[in-house]
Amino acid sequence: MDDTSPTRDTTTPRPPRGRLQRHRLPAALVAGALMTLALVLTAVLAPLLPLPDPDTGSLAQRLLPPGSAGHLLGTDGQGRDLLSRLVWGTQPSLVVGFLPVMVAGIIGTVLGIVAGLGGRGLENAVMRSLDVLFAFPAVLLAISIAASLGAGLTSLIIALSVILVPAVARVVVTEVARLRELDFMQAAQASGATWPTIALRHVLPGIVPPVTVYCSALVGLSIVLGAGLSFLGLGVAPPRAEWGAMLDDVRQHIFVAPLLTLIPAVAIFLASVAFNVLGEGLRRHFDVRSRYTV
Repeated sequence: MDDTSPTRDTTTPRPPRGRLQRHRLPAALVAGALMTLALVLTAVLAPLLPLPDPDTGSLAQRLLPPGSAGHLLGTDGQGRDLLSRLVWGTQPSLVVGFLPVMVAGIIGTVLGIVAGLGGRGLENAVMRSLDVLFAFPAVLLAISIAASLGAGLTSLIIALSVILVPAVARVVVTEVARLRELDFMQAAQASGATWPTIALRHVLPGIVPPVTVYCSALVGLSIVLGAGLSFLGLGVAPPRAEWGAMLDDVRQHIFVAPLLTLIPAVAIFLASVAFNVLGEGLRRHFDVRSRYTV
């Protein structure tokens, strides 16, 4: 036998197929978390930053272009610093993003669990009632609710919460229906456990991951819808800074200073992207199957 013939190296064993790999946080989760953290820090640290008063302007300095001395992003039609208004506008924009989703998440989860565990009759009653809200376009329904309650941050939160509850409840009902077919659920029912016990000990831990992923994406949608309602004059009352209201302020000057209209629009876009990327990262993180080799 030729000693120079290639031999197979058997000293390093190959990992078996299907072995659990060392879990790393998905890149989307890290990127989304960093972008979200940047938004939250901007909102929290706004009072501490050396910025001009966002509600005070000078007509002598109106519509200054970005890069002007003392005004990095320029000024609006009333001479107010756009960078200051952009930073201060992060606070109400995030409130409009988070609070409606939290309210809708809690109410929708409760309704979804009740409908999923309460039997066919109760499920039909709850879901058909929520389908009434689905019959209306979400934006038009939000406009109607906000307009009937009067312009303001509270009205905006209530309107967005109402239109988001049915969507969360439908996701929860779907997940509960999936869990009902699993062996541990059938064993719990056979053991005589009451449905509140089943809901708290078995159903709730199983639906938290998908509901968290879905709600994180809804935050971005809520920010966009809230900005749209503020653009229509149904959100935060002027002169308080808010991204949708800022977009409305510079809209009338779009042909004179078109670059200024992009500033609040880009902020809304980036905030929406941040929470959608965060949601995608959470989905990958909770997907146990992605931790195994094929």
